[in-house]
Amino acid sequence: MRLRPPRDDDFQAMLEVLNAAARAADGEDDYSADELRTWLSSPKVEPERDVRVVEEEGRLIGYADVDPQGEDPVTWWCDVRVHPDADADAVVPELVQWLEERTGDGRLRVWTPSKVRAVAEAYERLGLEPVRHSFRMAIEFEGEPDPPAWPAGISVDTFEPGQERAVYDAFRETWLDTWAPEEEPYDEWVHWTVEREGFDPALWFIARDGAQIAGFSLCRPSETRPDTGFVNLLGVRRPWRRRGLGEALLRHSFVQLYGRGFPRVALGVDAGSPTGATRLYERVGMEVVRRLDFYEKELGGR
Repeated sequence: MRLRPPRDDDFQAMLEVLNAAARAADGEDDYSADELRTWLSSPKVEPERDVRVVEEEGRLIGYADVDPQGEDPVTWWCDVRVHPDADADAVVPELVQWLEERTGDGRLRVWTPSKVRAVAEAYERLGLEPVRHSFRMAIEFEGEPDPPAWPAGISVDTFEPGQERAVYDAFRETWLDTWAPEEEPYDEWVHWTVEREGFDPALWFIARDGAQIAGFSLCRPSETRPDTGFVNLLGVRRPWRRRGLGEALLRHSFVQLYGRGFPRVALGVDAGSPTGATRLYERVGMEVVRRLDFYEKELGGR
C-alpha cells in the first residue's frame, strides 16, 4: 500500500473511489466528472500539495484532500474516502496521518456517511470526535407543487451578469448565522458557482425589497441524478427573516424546477441549523434521505 500525490492519469480512478463509497452507503454517486474537475482546478488547490491517494497493487483504494477555512484557528475541511472493498482500518490511518502532517495546526474536520461505520470507527480510534451531523433532504412531486405566497413588498427575479458581487455579499451575510460561517473568498465562490460547467442563471432566484437583495435560492441540476434539481444555496438576510420569505423562495424553486422537468428536488442542511432550516424543509414536505457525520480533532497541541 502506497500513499502518493495524484497523477493526471488517476482522474477516473479517483472519481471511482469518491463515488464507490457513496454508492455503498446511499446508492448514488456524490461526484460528477465536471465537479471533480472543478475542485482540482480551484484557485486554492494544488493537487501535488493538497491531495493524496492510496494505491495498492496498481489500484486506487483511498483518497484525501484538504481545504483550509478561516483562521485562528484554521479549520481544515478534509474529504477522506475509502473504497468499500478496502480495509478502512488500514487506509484511514494512512490518510489521517498525512492530513495531520499537511495541516500541522488548527482543527482537522472530516466526515463520513453515517452508514459507513467502518470509517467512523477508524476515526474514533485515531482520536477524532463526533461533533455534528448534516442531512440530505429531498421531495418527490406527485403533481405540480403549490405556488409560493410572497411577503408584502417582495419581488423575485433571476440572476443577471454583473450581479455576482451583490449576491456573494448577501450569501456571506446569511451564512454568518450557521454552524460554520463561510470564509470562501470571492474568486473561489465565483469558481464554484457562475464559472462552473453547466451554470444556468435562470435557476438563480433573487428576492428583492425595492433595490435590496432580501434573499436568494441558487439552484442547479443535480450533478449525479438527472431526475433531481438541487437547491445549492438558500438564504434570507436578517432584516427579512420570520416573514415567510425562506418558504416562499423554496416553493418558488420547487415550481420552477418542476417546470424544467425535475420531479425531485434535494438540498443539504446542517442537522442542528441555528436558523431552523430543517423545520422549514420538513414543513414543505422534504424528508431526510441520508446523513453525514462530522468528526474533529484539535492539532498542534491546542
